[in-house]
Amino acid sequence: MTLREIDDSWVGDDLADLLAYFAADPPEFGPHRVVAARCADCAGQVFVLETDESGTCVRRTCAGCDRTVPMLDSAENWPTLDEEAEARYFVECTCGEDNFETAVGFTFRDDTPTADVHWIYVAIRCVADGRLGYCASWRISYGPSHHLVDSV
Repeated sequence: MTLREIDDSWVGDDLADLLAYFAADPPEFGPHRVVAARCADCAGQVFVLETDESGTCVRRTCAGCDRTVPMLDSAENWPTLDEEAEARYFVECTCGEDNFETAVGFTFRDDTPTADVHWIYVAIRCVADGRLGYCASWRISYGPSHHLVDSV
């Protein structure tokens, strides 16, 4: 693990660095728990990501098996087919690549084991050059919502 800053960007060598990134460059509401994304079909951990225009929904496509799934509660909030063409963005690194390891940070409403989720942060690590960053975040204003932790 060699999480480091280079030219005002965070860079890491592996998934452990991505998980450590949440502590090194914490979002506004620091996460209580971080979960790495893994494909349910092939256990792959590299994805092509799409976000909606507002950055509050994410879909991922596994680079290993090509399975596409909405992340967390994104299926409920994804733009309609009419809106999708204008409101869909593929996440791309500054190096031009689009394959990322992905992790989700969760901020809870309180310290109980089954607390509702308050905020979600999606962080990425480019597998080509190791750059780290956040590609989406959104507030969860409903409950119960702890089930989202198990849906990564």
